[in-house]
Amino acid sequence: MELIEDFDLTLTEDDILRGEGADPQIVRTKKPALLKAASSALRAGITKLHPAALVHTLKVVEHRHERILLQGAKDLVSPLVAHHLAGAEQVALVVSTIGPQLEEFASSLMEDDPLLGVALDGLGNAAVEILGQQVCSRLGDQAHAAGLTASTPLSPGEPEWPVDVGQPQIFALLDPSRAGIMLTSGGMMVPKKSISFVVGIGPEMAQTDLCDLCSLRERCRYRHA
Repeated sequence: MELIEDFDLTLTEDDILRGEGADPQIVRTKKPALLKAASSALRAGITKLHPAALVHTLKVVEHRHERILLQGAKDLVSPLVAHHLAGAEQVALVVSTIGPQLEEFASSLMEDDPLLGVALDGLGNAAVEILGQQVCSRLGDQAHAAGLTASTPLSPGEPEWPVDVGQPQIFALLDPSRAGIMLTSGGMMVPKKSISFVVGIGPEMAQTDLCDLCSLRERCRYRHA
């Protein structure tokens, strides 16, 4: 298992606004208070980000119907995962977090300064997303160096791989406490600003638009064009 802590979480006000679910262009023209809060969040919150990612790569022993058998008599069970990672020779399991400090700071401000509290929460969302992207980039570079390709990441919570099923599967295959992450009985990660996912590594792994996997794809306002 590899613990990674050297990340470049360079963020902007626009990243924070998108993390809040807002359109930066609209905010900049019509909602100056939100933009001011985003700027304040960037200054106050950036030092409270403590990123860490734990990556564990296992060899695939066999692909079976709705199941991927991994070395060490371990497995991932899901029709979605089995299809999405078909052809993988290895599976990288990842848990990553920005730590609890920003989350605690945002919560402490929600009553007295809700705009700043929400902006700090948006900062956390944006930072977690960039953290995941950088882990995937590293995995892609490593796969390329070995003459292989890496799949699009797949996280619990997608159809046919619900959180209460997928999270325990991932957490059983690595030691998330090394990254400061724990799993509740309901399958939620603590700190909340954490993500988990799997990536398949093999000769010709599929690059899938994750919007196509979502059950809300036909009516989601955030669906990629």
